[in-house]
Amino acid sequence: MKTPVNTRPPLVKTIIAMRSLWACIALVALQHLIGLGTPTALLLLASIAGIITATFLAHSKVTFLGLIAITIGLITGSSLLIDIVNYSFEKLLHLHFFADSIGIQIKTCLGIALACGLLTWGFWRVRAFLYLEALAASFIVVILCSGHRQYHLDQPKIVSSLAWYFGVNTIYMLSCIGIIFALASILYLYCAAIAVRPRTESAPVSLIVTRKRFAISTILALLFCLPLLILQSILYRHYHQSMQSRVANGVGMEHKEGVSPLSFQSALGSSNQPAALVRLEGDYTDNPFVPMLYMRESALSHFNGKELVFAGRGFDGDLPAIEPSGTFSRPEDIALLERTPLVQSVYTLADHKNAFATDYPVSIVQLKNPRPKRFKSSYRAYSIAPAYELSSLSSKDVGDSRWSSEIKQHFLAIHTDKRYGELAAEISQSAKTPVDKMLALTNYLSRTAIYTLTPNHTVDANEDPVAPFLFGDHRGYCVHFAHALVYMARSLGIPSRIGTGYLTDLSQAKDGHILLRMSDRHAWAEVFIEGVGWTPFDVQPDQVESHAETAVDAKLLEELMGILEPGEEILPPELTADEVGMEAHSYLWIPSIHQVRNATLTLLLLAVLLKLFIRNRWRVTSDPKQKIKWSYIAVSSILYDMQIERYRAETTKQFALRAPILALEDISLMLNEALYRAQPKISNKDIDDAMRRVAKECSLMPIRTRLVITLNPRSILRAASSFIGGGRW
Repeated sequence: MKTPVNTRPPLVKTIIAMRSLWACIALVALQHLIGLGTPTALLLLASIAGIITATFLAHSKVTFLGLIAITIGLITGSSLLIDIVNYSFEKLLHLHFFADSIGIQIKTCLGIALACGLLTWGFWRVRAFLYLEALAASFIVVILCSGHRQYHLDQPKIVSSLAWYFGVNTIYMLSCIGIIFALASILYLYCAAIAVRPRTESAPVSLIVTRKRFAISTILALLFCLPLLILQSILYRHYHQSMQSRVANGVGMEHKEGVSPLSFQSALGSSNQPAALVRLEGDYTDNPFVPMLYMRESALSHFNGKELVFAGRGFDGDLPAIEPSGTFSRPEDIALLERTPLVQSVYTLADHKNAFATDYPVSIVQLKNPRPKRFKSSYRAYSIAPAYELSSLSSKDVGDSRWSSEIKQHFLAIHTDKRYGELAAEISQSAKTPVDKMLALTNYLSRTAIYTLTPNHTVDANEDPVAPFLFGDHRGYCVHFAHALVYMARSLGIPSRIGTGYLTDLSQAKDGHILLRMSDRHAWAEVFIEGVGWTPFDVQPDQVESHAETAVDAKLLEELMGILEPGEEILPPELTADEVGMEAHSYLWIPSIHQVRNATLTLLLLAVLLKLFIRNRWRVTSDPKQKIKWSYIAVSSILYDMQIERYRAETTKQFALRAPILALEDISLMLNEALYRAQPKISNKDIDDAMRRVAKECSLMPIRTRLVITLNPRSILRAASSFIGGGRW
């Protein structure tokens, strides 16, 4: 007669619940990523039904051949059911589409139920399946989250959606997902490993790993969590800073004098991570670049012998050069003609180092942030935007007559490689005016350049990164195009620089609202035209090798539009310092996620140190009275974690008699002698012997009890209460 299998129903129910939770999370993610065409609720019910049914069968006398027979029966029965449904709806009710839809729903739900059921059967019946399943789950999570590589922080979309929902950085959300998955996997493995899992229908399988070894591994993993979290924090800061300096299309956000934010290595044009929401406060019908809109963030005009870098406002005085949280104002330049006022409200969705706006900004003021969890900052920019006709620029002079010789030479600094000048002269030989020459250079690159996200040019650190593009295979992206144009323009005596920021398509705007993405970051050449100002000359290559341009997420744009309110301007502090009634409001302080994390880590570290202190304080004193006192506290804390505590009117001797640690009786006798005898006859050796017996008794306790003694925070709270006068042990 076969021995019945003790399956420990409470633990089995726990594992069923955990497997169901994992299956639900996986199905929701799968539904979000690819869409299964079936209501999510039906899929979740099917997965849970499959897990429960397979668990019941695995603990019954059903063999593997029996399972195959049941599976074939389910498939056959479902096929017959689908045929009956098709006949009923098509022949009798003539609802062909509805019949097909019902059939697809049944097939999908059955497939999900069978998949979850077979995996659950394998878990209960196959010895090594638990670890294979854990490895497979880890592999799938890594593969799904690998879409963010190369700084494509908008992928996978489910991660960016979660980051949006919780109002945190995408990199931080990826880190949190990794930590949560690791901890959940450890918990699941622990519960699954200590379960008695039947193999076939006879005796239970021995544990794959012993409880003792697994418990030790778990404790070591938990102890490793603290440095792991510290390492995660360091990695987060590294990649967060790297993201700031290297984002889409090779155009970063650095804003330091003598530094370039541009990368020549690879463009990141497929990163559709939301960057900002811009609202045009009025129509901009005079835009000469319609349907495109240039929003300048910075400019590069100093040639350092290798590339163009930021020169500072001493030369590029038209730049605000402030952070998005700052304010800026200057008088309007009356020499710039053919301009029109344009007001833009900007709500940043990603961290920015510089404020950006349509050329030519004369004022930037802060706006009240309508949703701090969504928007990093908000401001309003007042610009004198271009309103000229591009065809009218041909006859105009270049440069500004008000420039000093130093500024003029700054914008005319030429490259040491003479090939730039020779090629520029050859291309523009038929052009008469400087603007026509610039147009000839732009058209030449538009015809010959090949846009690619990965030009794969190999150059040394001190070599010219543009030469392999212009004098080689002509493969590159906006960074290469802008540098080549400026180098050739300056060789012809045309003052020029590189503008960086955003280039967006207004045809994808909605009611004046524009959703900027990291893929919209751009670099372009600019020429100063007399009476007009800095004017973009942008290469539009006819040949495209690789490009990842996608449509704007209309659903996200509408969601953000619903958050916005009429912009409420915030006056700068220096204007309101002496005004009556303009004192700062005392709002409720809400900590950030980083502050909560740091506070949690600090409390965790303090708790660990406090527990180590109360358990080991007796070791570091030579006074027998103090040593026996702290020995008694150490043993009492162990019992306190085991839910055994001394009653209010109970003596230490009475407590020792009912405590499971026998050595406590000797310790309590020595404690009473130290407290009530003038010349106590106790020695450090006796105390050490008693504590060694305590340690030996604890080592013989079940592994669960030892885990409770080690990890239970109950004694920590009791110690903290005792230290502030909250009672005795």
